[in-house]
Amino acid sequence: MQALANFTSVHVPKGRNCLEGACCPCRDRAGRPVVAVLGANGRTGSLVVEALLRDGLAVPRALTRNGTWTMLDKVSGEDASRVQLGKADVADPSSLGAALAGVSAVVFAAAYARGKTQPKDVDNEGLVNCAKVVVQEGIDRLIVVSSGSVTRPYAPVGILLNTIGSGVLNEKLQGENRMKEILQGSSSSYTIVRPGGLTTDPADGFLELQFNQGDTYVGNVARADVAAVCAVAATDPLNSGAGKTFEMFKARTRNPLLPWYRGRTRYMVGGLRDCGAMLARLRPDKEVYDVPGMLPLSLDDFKLGLPQK
Repeated sequence: MQALANFTSVHVPKGRNCLEGACCPCRDRAGRPVVAVLGANGRTGSLVVEALLRDGLAVPRALTRNGTWTMLDKVSGEDASRVQLGKADVADPSSLGAALAGVSAVVFAAAYARGKTQPKDVDNEGLVNCAKVVVQEGIDRLIVVSSGSVTRPYAPVGILLNTIGSGVLNEKLQGENRMKEILQGSSSSYTIVRPGGLTTDPADGFLELQFNQGDTYVGNVARADVAAVCAVAATDPLNSGAGKTFEMFKARTRNPLLPWYRGRTRYMVGGLRDCGAMLARLRPDKEVYDVPGMLPLSLDDFKLGLPQK
């Protein structure tokens, strides 16, 4: 069964809140917002499309390099008919304009493929290309799937990921910073989601998750939970994640990136069933500043004692 392969390209005036109401051109006939997912054939991107379908809060536009969504045959007929398919390559700026036109939000779930693409082309330049179109089209929000430890390349996890991933964390961080500069002063907002170690386990649910800011803790998290958080961030009427960057992981797997980071955070959010409420409790990026650096501040930082989680 094939979903609708064509979608209407509509330019949204800058400054328009694309989640305001059913009259907005970024919504379907039922009043649901249209959310584009870049990298929809990836392991996380495909789950974002499924999460948007499952919640019924939005019409997903699955964007892939070949214009097909591999999971289409595995969803029900009614859901399949709601999926919009499109062709887009984040490394090719000319492919993004029409692909992203007429959407209320974009989830950037694209990632480099080892042996096929380079981190710089996707995680850095690709995100920049996307951000430029988001601003040009007046798209309400951009949700970016990044990674924990991007600001801590000297931590063991950062060293490992940069080594096996051709400097992927460095490229992700450069992409994040350049994206923020592009969106600054526009009507578009960003939310950066930095998951820990990704697993293929079933979703644990929001109650089992923790969000942190400052890039001091890491843990494992199911891709399905990351997808669910992205779906909420893309459709939350209050846009509670706007201007915020956070790490996410399953609470019981949490560990500090460096030993002297243990207990040194006041930005942890968790224990809630409502993801929107968790996003609302996070601080805007400009208010996250008192985080530890590369080296311990004093000899006391080496006195670990009992775990203080």
